[in-house]
Amino acid sequence: MKIVKLIGFLILLSSCNNKYFGTVEPDYIPQNEIKEVFLNEIRVSDNNELKIKKVLYPLNKKFDFNESFDFQKVTSVDKNSKFLIFEDEIYYNKKNILYSININNFQETNNIAIEIDKDELIILITAYNKNIYILTSKGKIFKSLQNNFELINDLGIFLSQNSINNSSKITAFSIFGEVIEIDLNNNTFAITGNFLINHGVTTTSNIYTYDNKNLILYNSGTLIFLSQQNNSPHQNFYIEDLNILSQLGTFGDFIDAPFNINNFIYFIEKKGFISVFNPVNSKILWEIDISSPINDYFIDEDKNLFVLTYNKIYVFSHEGYLKKEIRHDQENPLNFWTDSENLYVANQNGLSIMNLNGEIINFIKQDFSDFLRIFNEDKKYYFLDSKNLYTISE
Repeated sequence: MKIVKLIGFLILLSSCNNKYFGTVEPDYIPQNEIKEVFLNEIRVSDNNELKIKKVLYPLNKKFDFNESFDFQKVTSVDKNSKFLIFEDEIYYNKKNILYSININNFQETNNIAIEIDKDELIILITAYNKNIYILTSKGKIFKSLQNNFELINDLGIFLSQNSINNSSKITAFSIFGEVIEIDLNNNTFAITGNFLINHGVTTTSNIYTYDNKNLILYNSGTLIFLSQQNNSPHQNFYIEDLNILSQLGTFGDFIDAPFNINNFIYFIEKKGFISVFNPVNSKILWEIDISSPINDYFIDEDKNLFVLTYNKIYVFSHEGYLKKEIRHDQENPLNFWTDSENLYVANQNGLSIMNLNGEIINFIKQDFSDFLRIFNEDKKYYFLDSKNLYTISE
């Protein structure tokens, strides 16, 4: 019996050519299918209905006129020009000359030389108690006096470009990380605290509020939280906490100061990161990497976030769902606005008006040099690049 079993075993063993004794699975044959894997996948909304409501942030992102208009040049400027509209006059500087033009006919009414050094810049023009004040990059303060400007204070401190203007008080920032409060009422100043300066590029920052603090960018990588009571800077670890918790990568080069909606702060990073983060409970409501540099943004009162990239406009809901993806073919877009019905996308060739499907309704040709800003005063709209100030004629 043992001989029979042994012979049977040898026959079975000899039938296994690959010397493997057991169940043989079918060979794996590649199907030539690729599945994209994202660290933070974009969730698409089932509700594609979209209507742009009142824009919350930033300011001056909403038009209130019809599509048919042309650009009218008001005056030439330079990249460091500062502006003030006060009592039917537009005040602006080119280097050390302060000009004023009439707001109705844009005729020059005056020009005054300010006695500053060649390497000194005017960083703020403001008005208080019917007087014009000028602040320079070397901390000099000038006050209008009849047909001239008088030096009323010299702080002896080198200042950065950004500042906060609040009636009689100006908050400025030194190049060494000091917060300086200037009181125009009694012509005094005080250093209210220090902050750490991170690497970043000089940028014009909006000012937003959160938890009784003002938020402003010193540069694109340095965010300052200032007490609204005494202007003292608050040491915060919000960005550090966000970078620890986020799965996207490192936030460190912001397009604008973060803004607050319902205690969640919207952090928008230039390289394409968006995170909606509550620093109190360390909760991230949603975050996304759109894998493309961000040129501009705005958010409306329905909390729909509109983001402009080089070839698309993304619209995200308040929960982080992608509601709409609008393709555009505007080469090197600068920034964009809305009139609640359409989108206005500017580049160096002019302004394209498109509907929410990306279809071009109108194109207004105008040579712009670079980043375009818009502001309005008494229902008049002004566009500004680094060479010219424009208004519009309908």
